[in-house]
Amino acid sequence: MRVLIAFGTRPEAIKLAPLIKGLDDVMVLNTGQHTDLLQPILELFKIEPHYNLNCQNPDLLTNFSCISLRVREVLKEEKPHAVLVQGDTLTTFAVSFAAFLEKIPIIHLEAGLRSWNKFSPFPEEVFRLLADDIADVYLAPTHIAYDNLIKEGKREDRIFVVGNSVIDAIYLALEYMDEGKEYQALADLLNMDKDTLKDKEKVFITSHRRESFGEPLRRICRGVKSLAEEYSHILFIWSLHKNPEVRKVVLEEFQEVPANLKIIEPLSYTHTLILMKYSEVILTDSGGIQEEAPTFGKPILVLRDVTERVEAHEAGFSFLVGREEGRIIEGFKKVYKNEKLRKELSLKPNPYGDGKTTARIKALLKCEDFKDVVLKYTRRHEKNLHFCKSLIDEFRPSLFSFG
Repeated sequence: MRVLIAFGTRPEAIKLAPLIKGLDDVMVLNTGQHTDLLQPILELFKIEPHYNLNCQNPDLLTNFSCISLRVREVLKEEKPHAVLVQGDTLTTFAVSFAAFLEKIPIIHLEAGLRSWNKFSPFPEEVFRLLADDIADVYLAPTHIAYDNLIKEGKREDRIFVVGNSVIDAIYLALEYMDEGKEYQALADLLNMDKDTLKDKEKVFITSHRRESFGEPLRRICRGVKSLAEEYSHILFIWSLHKNPEVRKVVLEEFQEVPANLKIIEPLSYTHTLILMKYSEVILTDSGGIQEEAPTFGKPILVLRDVTERVEAHEAGFSFLVGREEGRIIEGFKKVYKNEKLRKELSLKPNPYGDGKTTARIKALLKCEDFKDVVLKYTRRHEKNLHFCKSLIDEFRPSLFSFG
C-alpha cells in the first residue's frame, strides 16, 4: 500500500519527517510553499522528495491553483493508494481537495485542532476545518482534538489519538545533530564567544502570524524592547521571519536596540531546538513551538489572544499574553525566575506526545480493515474501522496526557 506524503512548509516537513523515515512504501511530494526555510530540514533528515512543485506565490488563491493543479497531475500519474497531509497549511487543504476529486482516501495528521475563531489563526483555522471535512481518517494529537472532531460529527471509528509527531521529530533531530557543533554555529551567527553564549541567560522570541501584522506586531516589538532594556543581563534573541510584512515592522521598530537584543535571520531547526532547550523563557505565536517547548520544560508566553494548543495552557506550560506591551511585560515577570514553576514544569511530561506517534500510525496502516478501505476505496469507504483502534492499544499506557 503506497502512501503519498505531502508538505510545503518547514513545520509540515518537521512533523512529517519521522513518518517519511519510519513508514513503509511512501512517496514524498513538496509543493514548494517554503524554499530557504525548508531545505535545511530536508538535509537534516536526509529527505529527497520524489516531486518538487515549486508553488510559492505569496497570493494564497494563486498558489492554491498552482498546488491543486500540479498535485492532480502527480495523482493521476502515480495513483497512490492514499494521501497523508499534516496540519493547517494551504498545502494541506489544496492537496486534500485534489485527492478528494481523484477519489483517493485522505489521512489528516494533527486533525481536530480548533481555536473556534475563523480569523485567528488566519487562514489556518479554516484550512484545517476544510481539510477535516473531506478527510477519511483523522490522526488526532490529543483527546481535546478528538473531542473537537466528535462535536463536529466526525465518525468515532475514524478518529485515532496518536500523539503529535513533532515529539518524534525532536528525538530524531537530537540523534542526527551534533549539539556542540550547532551551539558553536549559533554563537557565530550571534557574533559571540561560545562560552559567553552558554553562560548568558537567554530569552527566545518568534512572531509571524498574519493576524499580528501591522500595529499588533509593533506592540509586541515594544514589549520585547522594554524587557531588554529592563533586564540588561539577559540575551534576547529574536528569530526574524522571512515574511515581508513581518520584516518591515520589526526592522522599523528595532532600528535602535539595546546591545542585549539580537535580531537575526530565521534560525535553523537545530538552532531553534538549542534555544528552546537553554532559554529561560520563550515568547512566540508559533503553534509548533507551543508543542515542542514542553519537551524541555520551558515556560511559553503565547503572543496571541486565543490558541488552539490548549493542552500546553492547561498543563501550565503556556500563558496567553496577547499582543499588548503591558501584558507581555507582566507575563514575563510572572514566569522569569519563578523557581516553583520551573520545578513543576521540569517534572511534567509533554502533553502532546511521547515520541511513539510514528509507531502508532505504522500499526494503524497495517490494520486489515484499514487496508480494505484504502485499496477498495470507492466501494468500501464507509467501512467501520473501530477494530483498528485495538492495534495501537499496546502503546496506550504511554498515552499519559494526550490519550
